[in-house]
Amino acid sequence: MGIKEGLRTALNQIRETSIQDNTLYARYVDEILPTTDIGTFSAPILSNPTILNEFMNVLIQRIVYTQIDVKLFRNPLQVLEGDELPLGAIGQEIYINPAKGRKFNVDDFAGLLAKYEADVKVQYMHLNSDIQYPVTITRAKIKDAFTSWDNLNSFVDGITQSLYNGAYIDRYNMTKALVTTAYTDNNVQIETISDVTSEATAKAFLQKARELFLNFQLPSTQYNAWAKVGGYGRAIKSWSNPEDIVFILKNSVASYIDVNVLASAFNIDKTTLLGNIIYVDNFDVYDGDEKVVDGSNIIGMIADRKWFRIRPQELVMDEFYNANNRCWQMYLNDVRMYQYSLFANAVVFATAMPTVTATKIEFVDDTAFEIEEGEKVRRKVTLTPANATSTVTFTSSASSKVKVTKISDREVEIEGVDASETAVTITATCETSLTDTISVTCVAGS
Repeated sequence: MGIKEGLRTALNQIRETSIQDNTLYARYVDEILPTTDIGTFSAPILSNPTILNEFMNVLIQRIVYTQIDVKLFRNPLQVLEGDELPLGAIGQEIYINPAKGRKFNVDDFAGLLAKYEADVKVQYMHLNSDIQYPVTITRAKIKDAFTSWDNLNSFVDGITQSLYNGAYIDRYNMTKALVTTAYTDNNVQIETISDVTSEATAKAFLQKARELFLNFQLPSTQYNAWAKVGGYGRAIKSWSNPEDIVFILKNSVASYIDVNVLASAFNIDKTTLLGNIIYVDNFDVYDGDEKVVDGSNIIGMIADRKWFRIRPQELVMDEFYNANNRCWQMYLNDVRMYQYSLFANAVVFATAMPTVTATKIEFVDDTAFEIEEGEKVRRKVTLTPANATSTVTFTSSASSKVKVTKISDREVEIEGVDASETAVTITATCETSLTDTISVTCVAGS
């Protein structure tokens, strides 16, 4: 059989590269015509080690990546990737909170000289993925490849699929892992829902998804994770443009949801909606073929595209000829940054909350104070880490004197019941037996 046009064009590019670089290859190897036979093409390459080395180097660097006939994995999550990160750069994301308004006062001359600093937040990011994909090509394989045009085409396809499919599949799994690790570490807002296994649960999911889709478009502190993870200063207000909101849903969920129904729910046409929905198989995290994190609790995610901070830095090939084994060692190096933003809107739909155990508990304000009979005050506690999910209980050493009522795992109401000269100890206890106390004395009302 004759040479395929795609392969012929690709191989002739090697010769064009040789002409541009003024190397030996173009002097020995003629342009491939539709009628050129494999023997005529391969003879000068196989008979000259220098030409063969040049062919292999350019084949890998220039041709394999651009080969059009190969079946490469199309990563559906690639649309979430950002622009290239310059070499040596350290990523950082800067967010400036909207300024706080104040009432105009014509007599406020002191305000003229007051300092109004912008509320600037910074999240530092770094390269955290450097993966190498190796493949060994022996002289014997090359000789077999040069026995026919079909064999040579299969040889090129095989190298491409081995190297680049490995990288593209890993990119897909690592992007899903961002969602999973954010959920398991409780570093993202989480909406607990019933598993979507019926028409009724699908409708309930759609209702919540639509509510979030609309709310994302309005300034709010509820849908980013800055305050949740203990970010400094006041909580930030974030919002999203509707065209930037994406849905990532498991295929098992998609089987219960009709696209036309979903489009109607979001009041947009089907074509636009399809552009914002990405389907994935699961949210499990793998190390090679071993599942290391179970993501079965995660149903899906609604997020601003800016939540995904994925930036490539290098996708380059290194190679050398190993004379000892008569083979070429090829290494595809993929260097990238995989992180997520604490500033952007994102909510994970899950059937249960994750578990993040507290390592410290502490009352925020007083260590001791007085309270009058009938008076009620509230005191807060902080957990370390700030996004810990540990349950907190509050107890009074003498509830007949000072009563406590739990408001939440971060706040307690303290009520003076009966005056006492003896201080009452209020204890906050985590389920991990971590404790902190304050001393409260109830005094008679004035």
